Amino acid sequence: MKAYYEIEEAALNSWPALQTSSCGGWLVKSNGGYTKRSNSVQPLLHLGGSLEQLETKIRRCEDIYRLTGQPAMFKITPFAEPAELDAELARRGYRVSDPSVVMTAEIGRLKPECAGADALVSSDPSAAWLRLMQEWGGCGEEELRLTERMFEASTLPRQFALLHAEGRPVSLGLAVLDGRLLGFYDILTAPDSRGKGYGRRLLRHLLHWGLEQGADQAFLQVLAGNKAAERLYAGLGFREAYPYWYRVQESDPVKSLLG
Repeated sequence: MKAYYEIEEAALNSWPALQTSSCGGWLVKSNGGYTKRSNSVQPLLHLGGSLEQLETKIRRCEDIYRLTGQPAMFKITPFAEPAELDAELARRGYRVSDPSVVMTAEIGRLKPECAGADALVSSDPSAAWLRLMQEWGGCGEEELRLTERMFEASTLPRQFALLHAEGRPVSLGLAVLDGRLLGFYDILTAPDSRGKGYGRRLLRHLLHWGLEQGADQAFLQVLAGNKAAERLYAGLGFREAYPYWYRVQESDPVKSLLG
């Protein structure tokens, strides 16, 4: 599990939040509500053994999110601390959201391949990359603004890639390097270009970049049940490493503030 814990840390580093605070060994991330990864508690370490201390920490996290007008949210992995956290959140009425899996692979086995002139790449997102992410991913203007601010806050090596074919952009994605771990995010293909192998080609290009930077292991996150994405990644050589999900507070924090 140690290697998987390192992947979880790399995912935290690769996808920063605009605000992060500490609560007894937990990281409390807030990002204006955009993406659960950046608006959830990451319970990496529990400093305190009693149930009373656990309840106190949960309430502190709830208070932090209440001030931002958001429900409290916890990311649950096999190594979340303490082990009783998921059951305690369920007892408090938190619902399960977005069950997902982390998939990993050794880069040397994945046939990395540079896409050459067909891929427009940069260390910062171009206006075209952001516009197409908004169009293909369905995010709104406020989410797009938060995305730009979030990327500005990141200091890790990264590559934004936009793949072209038939004279137009067909796929995009982001790779972020943390040490020897390469993470993939926002892998999207134009709706009318899916099923033609463009996503696979884009990923192989990003793998080639990561290999040149010294990475030896790649990871990505996919929603459980997304069969198309699972087939794409499995076909490249990725295998399931561990599951995770979110526990989301049911109560309305805005009403709590007004009431």
